[in-house]
Amino acid sequence: MADLTDVETKIVNIVAGAIYPNGTSQPSVLPNAAAARIGRGWPLPAQLDADLAAGKCEITVYPLSGAYSNTYQLLDHTYVITPPAITTTVAVAGNVITVSGTLSPGEFLTLVIDGATVCSQTGADVATMLSALAAQAVAAGYAATSTATTLTVPFGHSMVVRQGGQAVMGNVIRRQCHSIMVSVWAPNDGLRTAAAILADVAIKQHQKVSMPDTSQCILRYQRTMSSDQMEKANLYRRDLIFEAEYATVEQFPGYTITSADISIAKPDDSAIATAIT
Repeated sequence: MADLTDVETKIVNIVAGAIYPNGTSQPSVLPNAAAARIGRGWPLPAQLDADLAAGKCEITVYPLSGAYSNTYQLLDHTYVITPPAITTTVAVAGNVITVSGTLSPGEFLTLVIDGATVCSQTGADVATMLSALAAQAVAAGYAATSTATTLTVPFGHSMVVRQGGQAVMGNVIRRQCHSIMVSVWAPNDGLRTAAAILADVAIKQHQKVSMPDTSQCILRYQRTMSSDQMEKANLYRRDLIFEAEYATVEQFPGYTITSADISIAKPDDSAIATAIT
């Protein structure tokens, strides 16, 4: 699920991309290609002093304590975070099923035999899965056999073969807003201004960003504060305050539906018919 740390990390990456558009192994685009230390958390005094003395700036991303506000909750929506991985290929010729490829974790095969018997299995590999399917079909009264890549089922009148897999599902259980401060610490006003402009524009260009769980975070500008109180110590600071609205997402497994047992009942709840599809 998305956490405040994920939001901070996303902002750090946005700012780093603006300061170092060619990667951190290349010079920055700051005046005189000045170096910048960009990261989460409050700056360490000793490290900050050393960076300022060396003509570097620091850009920190830090959540403001108690800066929380309520937001509109829209929670009744379940979506797919990671779809099922189906990596095998299935071919059917008569009563022989041939499976080729490597089985993905959670991938399975379902047989609906004669419209009445369902056999559905997975396994560590294709051979294990086919062996389990054969055993299940035998228990249902079919003289099934398997090899490392094939499954033979002497069915009566029909056999339906379907592939399925395991997905990761998500459901938003809470949305929250938190103010985050992006601070520029520089040894002079020129470097502070240049770094702050780059950071400010870059974040405002990313008003909606994707989190690791595929949920969306909305970044809203709130205010800017500058401080020259430590000018004698060669410390120039500017704070950019943004509100981050992000989701807490519950994650759980989901599976491909490969068969369904449907019953039709009369008003008195007595069954009329049952069908497997």
